[in-house]
Amino acid sequence: MKIIAWTYIAALVGVTLAHLNWQAAFGNPFDIFRAAALCVAGMLARLAYPQSPSFTCLLMIGSVLALSVSHLLANGNFGSTLDIIVGMTSGLWGIMIGSMLSKLLTSASKRPA
Repeated sequence: MKIIAWTYIAALVGVTLAHLNWQAAFGNPFDIFRAAALCVAGMLARLAYPQSPSFTCLLMIGSVLALSVSHLLANGNFGSTLDIIVGMTSGLWGIMIGSMLSKLLTSASKRPA
């Protein structure tokens, strides 16, 4: 699960650096896709590291900052402060969803057959 989480985060940064002009094609809904992608990244990170929620939060903060820097390198601007807030909020929602899934998976595995 750790490999999947790290590969997914690296792919997000790579797609941002690739700059395939998706923002011009998608327009405003691109922010929704990025928010959903960060939510999935938070969920995968939480499932990969169920015993360390603080590391998961730091990982998401670092991921959002890495995406901001890659956005700067690809486009020449940082975007807006709202982009960072939406990214952090999306990552937090993903962490919460991952936490719930982690609890469900551990409780299901502890049930007697």
